[in-house]
Amino acid sequence: MATRTTHRLAAAGTLAGLSALALVVNPAIGSAAITGGATVQANAGAGTITTSITGLNTTKPFVKCEGTVYRADATVLDSTTKVGQSYLVVGDTMVAGQVLTNASGVGTSAVFPEGEYQVRTKCKEEGDTDYQDPIASVRVTVTGGAPATGGSSDPGAFVKDLLGSVLGIFGS
Repeated sequence: MATRTTHRLAAAGTLAGLSALALVVNPAIGSAAITGGATVQANAGAGTITTSITGLNTTKPFVKCEGTVYRADATVLDSTTKVGQSYLVVGDTMVAGQVLTNASGVGTSAVFPEGEYQVRTKCKEEGDTDYQDPIASVRVTVTGGAPATGGSSDPGAFVKDLLGSVLGIFGS
């Protein structure tokens, strides 16, 4: 009985090994694979972030790529650390519904307040339930951006500004 179990385990191990080898040789067998590179930069003085993708290749029909901006101190890049809206990366050769070879595109964010951010470039192919991250996140520093939101954290300054606004309405 022990010999039969050993043979079954050996056979299962061989199958698992061959399956893993097949995925290494051809990753499209087990899942989609998007490859390419990106340049992400802050536009000095404009307060925006631009992502340029080059050499984008897909194994399935392309859906979209986008840049997503996160807080600089984020250790997890998800909806809790996301800042603002994601922006699409588009180009003449980044055609939805087609398998891409050496495609390229550019996307620019909305204006962000001055500061440091992390930008993640992610893409989807048909059938993906989540984005693929072919490009590592990049840190950028935005200058000349929108005024920081939230105002002062000093309660006295807040009350003073509020009273000034209210009294200004009545022409004090």
